[in-house]
Amino acid sequence: MLITMRKQLTYILAICMFCACDKKLDILPTQEPEADYFKDEDHLQRGIGGAYAKLTDLYAYNANSPRHRLWLLPGDDLMSNNPTVMDNFSGLNGGDGDLNNVWKTLYEIVNRTNTMLEITEQNKQVYMTAGLADFNKGEMLFLRGWAFYKLWTWWKKAPVSVVRIKDNSGDLYLKPSKDLELLDQAIKDWKDAATLLPDSWPAAQTGRVTKNSAYGMLVKGYVTRACFNSKNLQDYGDALAAYQNIKGRALVAHFGDNFDYRKENNSESLFEFQASASSQENPWLMNDFGKGTGSMGAFYQYFEDSWTNLGTLMGPSLKLIQSFGPVDPRRGETIAANPADPWSFNGGYKFTKYINGERGKYVGLASINSINNTRILRLADIKLLVAEAYLQTGKPAEALAEINDVRARARKSVAGPEAAQPAALAAVTMADIMNERLLELAGEDGIRWNDLQRWHAAGYINLGNWTKADFGFPVSYANFSFTAGTHVLMPIPVSEMETNPNMLSDGQNPGY
Repeated sequence: MLITMRKQLTYILAICMFCACDKKLDILPTQEPEADYFKDEDHLQRGIGGAYAKLTDLYAYNANSPRHRLWLLPGDDLMSNNPTVMDNFSGLNGGDGDLNNVWKTLYEIVNRTNTMLEITEQNKQVYMTAGLADFNKGEMLFLRGWAFYKLWTWWKKAPVSVVRIKDNSGDLYLKPSKDLELLDQAIKDWKDAATLLPDSWPAAQTGRVTKNSAYGMLVKGYVTRACFNSKNLQDYGDALAAYQNIKGRALVAHFGDNFDYRKENNSESLFEFQASASSQENPWLMNDFGKGTGSMGAFYQYFEDSWTNLGTLMGPSLKLIQSFGPVDPRRGETIAANPADPWSFNGGYKFTKYINGERGKYVGLASINSINNTRILRLADIKLLVAEAYLQTGKPAEALAEINDVRARARKSVAGPEAAQPAALAAVTMADIMNERLLELAGEDGIRWNDLQRWHAAGYINLGNWTKADFGFPVSYANFSFTAGTHVLMPIPVSEMETNPNMLSDGQNPGY
């Protein structure tokens, strides 16, 4: 394939419609219409790449408009120096720019995947590589399911769009999903994708999703659904079955390798945002069709005292700082005291997963773009979800084995003799799993917020009783006003309410 998913993502998808009712207008178009564009396998791959490329809007600097607050701040693992609506929930409403932009980006992913699902089906005859048509279909189903899952995580109701909208002849205003419908569709997409995707891709195409990616997301989807479905045993059982289908993956030897650009797409990785390595990128430009000079680097400078963070520093919460054992090797890989430039809002600690030492390498103008891939899904996350599923289905020994695997790797993540912490557990409880997920997965792609939501829904915790201290914030943290009945969901963006009458008539999420 001519798309190199590992680091080079420059895609041009020129889809133009032309019509003429006068011979004087019969001139050659300046861009190829869709009917002529998808004439060979290479052009189809450019369209497939366009769906992957839209991930940039979530993880890059994005033309001086990074959109990380939504997936970094809610929860008890990270906090900001200047309390924002994503930390303290005070004044959170549907007009928030991050909410509107993330919603828009997720539906652009949905629309691009729906478009390419239709186009690849219509153009199967141009494929020359055996199996590639099915692989492409699997990729689009995976990414669509991932976008639906994200919509579910934050909003719980949103239109379930599974067909391409080409004109205004049909119903342009989709109704919001009900109950588990949005999550159900994500699970269906991943199940279908798992039957179509390859086990692996050629080395030059590393980073494209595989069967393991789909089975990993199925584990996450089933465990999430179990929590919102009265701790449904069938869902937990399906999660365990999906886990058995993950092949050839293993925890890497050193915990820090999961966040090092020199160790990307490793044996633990199931899905990563492929950050660009080009030093010619311009972080002040968008990366989209026809804008080949934009940025596809990842952005981590919310964790640095840099002008690019727009006045918001993000560091570990007091809860996270206090939860680590003093000699747990993950502590030094995740958080670090900053004596030269102490941050007063959290005891002077920085969050260092992606910026520790050489990992914090930046390229491009003003050293804004990081070449370090954002890890979206990795095996340690899945193993701890599986431990939860085993425990809830009456298999504590199997649950114990999974959590102890993760803890053993942590102990060995040092030079020389392994550390004393975290010690192997003799027995496992839900509290152990919840704490282990905090330590292992802190600050990673919205994981903690989804965990808190689903544990609250299942009754493992009661967010209604949580105070500032439970969220890991100091007493001085300003304007904290979390109300579980409202804030376990995000408000529906104003942009959606104003343009979709069906969403408007169904109403805003409770309390907003």
